[in-house]
Amino acid sequence: MRLDLVSDVGAPAAVTVANIMARASTKNIGPWPAADAVTYAMAIGGYAAAYMGWGPPNMQPFVKNVAIAAAPLAFEKIYNQLRGGMTSRVSGARMRVSRYPGPANEGPFQGVRLV
Repeated sequence: MRLDLVSDVGAPAAVTVANIMARASTKNIGPWPAADAVTYAMAIGGYAAAYMGWGPPNMQPFVKNVAIAAAPLAFEKIYNQLRGGMTSRVSGARMRVSRYPGPANEGPFQGVRLV
């Protein structure tokens, strides 16, 4: 079996670069963060384009491999949404416990003066 560098190595590399750039973005595309929307677009768009035969014949394996490379992360994101969980990128910021408007707990020796 022959290894085609453009479609077999280039497609996963392109998906990786797109995911890294989208995760660095704080923008939303529709109701989703950019990282989620880009992942869904690559997976669904890649499979749709491969199924319909869009693009030049020599680029169709590349398009199909983009979808294959993006699918595991897209499926994981869909699973997390259906399960009701949060992704790890969001969980750090949104899962913090805020004490506002309640007072902060005082330490055992807070307010003690040493003379």
